[in-house]
Amino acid sequence: MKSFSKNAILLFVLLAASHLNWSCKQQNKSNSTNSVTGVIDALPSFNEGTSKTDIITFVEAISDSTSNSYVKPEDRIACFDNDGTLWVEQPLPSQIFFVLDRIKELAKDHPEWSTEQPFKAVIEDDLETIKTFHTADVLKLVGTAQATQNVDHFDTVVTDWLSSAKHPVMKKPYTELVYQPMLELLDYLRAHQFKIYIVSGGSQEFMRAWAPEIYGIPKEQIIGSSFKRDVLKQGDSIRVVQTTDFDFNDDHEGKVIAISKFIGKKPILIGGNSDGDLEMMQYCDTANPLPHLLIYVNHTDGDREFLYDEHTAMGTLEKGMEVALRRGWTIIDMKTEWNKVYPND
Repeated sequence: MKSFSKNAILLFVLLAASHLNWSCKQQNKSNSTNSVTGVIDALPSFNEGTSKTDIITFVEAISDSTSNSYVKPEDRIACFDNDGTLWVEQPLPSQIFFVLDRIKELAKDHPEWSTEQPFKAVIEDDLETIKTFHTADVLKLVGTAQATQNVDHFDTVVTDWLSSAKHPVMKKPYTELVYQPMLELLDYLRAHQFKIYIVSGGSQEFMRAWAPEIYGIPKEQIIGSSFKRDVLKQGDSIRVVQTTDFDFNDDHEGKVIAISKFIGKKPILIGGNSDGDLEMMQYCDTANPLPHLLIYVNHTDGDREFLYDEHTAMGTLEKGMEVALRRGWTIIDMKTEWNKVYPND
């Protein structure tokens, strides 16, 4: 797969789109030292440090019915971004590689695409033309790649692709490029009766095909950007059709809307990695009567993963970092705080 220019990446991103901040923090940290020591192996891929201590101290405190920070199980809601928070998102979000491959596959039944943009440029790997694409062009590509006359069949399309596709840089299956420390965190939260949601700018349809098996998060708890659906009736039978019309952008303020609309209560823990996650963190942090923990994964490891900086075309963490430092949120330094990045490292 040829690499994309920064301008093209920015267009695609439109589609695929440190410390605790909770009441009585210092008191609970001092009171829970033994608890942290007792469960420290719950996150073995985290090195000893601020982030690991913050997470365990918080979770143990809100789970302790004798603590002033106790949170009832029904209010233990956690929301995570996906790309760059739970799995790799460079040099492009993984879904984009699926879209490009899917368009080329579908082109076999659409000879007219050989002269029709934006399909022609994708088929020919014409990066100069791709650089000129407008948002509408990219939406057309993604919508076409995901369109189906029966949404019940789309999962198979995605999982078939994942079964053979490999990341162009890491040369591994995409499902092996999930972050081991975050898998451990998900398990740790489940063990403490958290209900976990994905709230991501990636396509809801794409994530729901594979994320339940990889993360242990059921489909109904996966929220993402989406395309419009329609109902097709034939006699007494009915099925759902996935259209090419864009419906909802689950990024920035869209994540706030999604949490309010689909979850109906504020989370007490949010994990993200970019400015696109900032608004849902601010929402959680605004007039929240419950203790809450906000976590940013900072991509500082260019050897084992990808180094993000001010030139990164997606996953940029600039404004979010400024707010996180000012508000005292937890910032995971991937290079120094993770002793393992991927499950098979």
